[in-house]
Amino acid sequence: MQNESNVGKKRTIALVGVLLGAICLAVLISCFAGHSSAAATLTSSRLSLQRCELPGIKGDVRCGTYEVFEDRSAKSGRTIKLKIVVLKSLGSKPAPDAIFPLHGGPGAPATDLVELAHGGILEPARQDHDLVFVDQRGTGGSNPLTCDVADDAKDLTSFFGDILPPDKVRACREKLQEHADLRLYTTPIAMDDLDEVRAALGYNKIDLVGLSYGTIASQVYMRQHPEHVRSAFLVGVATPNIKQPLLFPRSAQHAMDLLFGDCTADKTCHRAFPHLQEEFGVVLSRFNNGPLPVELVDPVSKKRVQVKLSRSSFVEGIRLAMYSTESQQFVPKIIHQAYENDYVPFEEAAVHLSPGGGVARGVYFTITCSEGVPFITAKDLADETRNTYVGAERVQRHITACKDWPKGNIAPSYLDPVKSDLPVLMISGEVDGSSPTWFGESALKFLPNGRQLKIRYLGHQFEGNCLRDIFTRFIKDGSAKNLDASCTEKIRRPPFATQLPPWFGFD
Repeated sequence: MQNESNVGKKRTIALVGVLLGAICLAVLISCFAGHSSAAATLTSSRLSLQRCELPGIKGDVRCGTYEVFEDRSAKSGRTIKLKIVVLKSLGSKPAPDAIFPLHGGPGAPATDLVELAHGGILEPARQDHDLVFVDQRGTGGSNPLTCDVADDAKDLTSFFGDILPPDKVRACREKLQEHADLRLYTTPIAMDDLDEVRAALGYNKIDLVGLSYGTIASQVYMRQHPEHVRSAFLVGVATPNIKQPLLFPRSAQHAMDLLFGDCTADKTCHRAFPHLQEEFGVVLSRFNNGPLPVELVDPVSKKRVQVKLSRSSFVEGIRLAMYSTESQQFVPKIIHQAYENDYVPFEEAAVHLSPGGGVARGVYFTITCSEGVPFITAKDLADETRNTYVGAERVQRHITACKDWPKGNIAPSYLDPVKSDLPVLMISGEVDGSSPTWFGESALKFLPNGRQLKIRYLGHQFEGNCLRDIFTRFIKDGSAKNLDASCTEKIRRPPFATQLPPWFGFD
């Protein structure tokens, strides 16, 4: 795996779970109007594409929109213009199937992934395939359902207070209901949108590239429109039955247990943090009597200030840091400094890794409140949170946030496994703090032409020459059967950090 000191400058996707949080890609695309030429390359009553220019992207690029009804079943009323970017193949004889990347969250826009075609993992495949990025309804440039639910790090009191505060969730709902029927932003509806865009662009079959929540969306598309799928490449695999956010506690604990073991086995890490697991337990116990008064750095004034840090906020910050191995390398040092009553390294990590405005909260709540929370039982809550550092509070707060959120029409059968004989390649990281290997294992049982690559030292991420070459070969062959994946055995963690680099702090 590639190694750089500054996580924020890497071409890395820490595939975001709730949020999905973790490391957000820099957005390359500002708006279409500023880049469009006068001549439209393709225009109809609902589809409008024009040649455009995007920073760092060479070749023929088209930007535009496709209009769909918000209420697809009624076929009338309010409409949504879905934002689209098409990177035409660089080769002289492009393949008939286009690659459609689907982003995580839920709530992250697919057009943020355009960066992966510029020196990233999608670049080689563009030689023979068009790349099509469609912002899912409610995200990015497709009637974005954005709001603040204590995501603003400039307000330290709210940012480090309890997560998903009911008053802010309520204000978010009231704001968004003014211009959206929130019930109509579920995954099944969005995947019907995607198929309509596919047809309008003239592709009979497509290759799906699902990242994090995008792996769920890809499986839903496969179930609803199997005849139009050539292959599916899924990274950070989750399944429709995860009942988000129920997956978080056990996944995060599994990754933390492996981190403790790997730190102990690493001479440098063990020498620096010989009692890491015990120190983490001590820090967590400090919250037994309520929020913890800590000294942090105001990100605006740079002055030291006193802030009350809630347990739910601390746990969420650590959980998000456990997504990618690039952020996990700092977790032992962050825990140790917190044990020493220095919470500034934790603050910097929490601010840096927060999904914040990168995820459309309205879409996030509609999907999780419709497709996950209604199916969580009391037994589920007890079984999946027992003996985890995240505990039940994260799920309980999410359930409370969903109490009055408008819910889409999702049948219980939505949770059934997706059964398909399509070629599917799944990448699952053993140290993935969001969706570890057992989700892919459960999906594989119903995919006779599927294959899962379980990678010991990979997190919730999609990067490096090894995975790029595997992806390129899979797309070329349209099959995972005879794929050489031996390079994955050489993937290792970045070295654990015993000192934090200069860029990590606020000083």
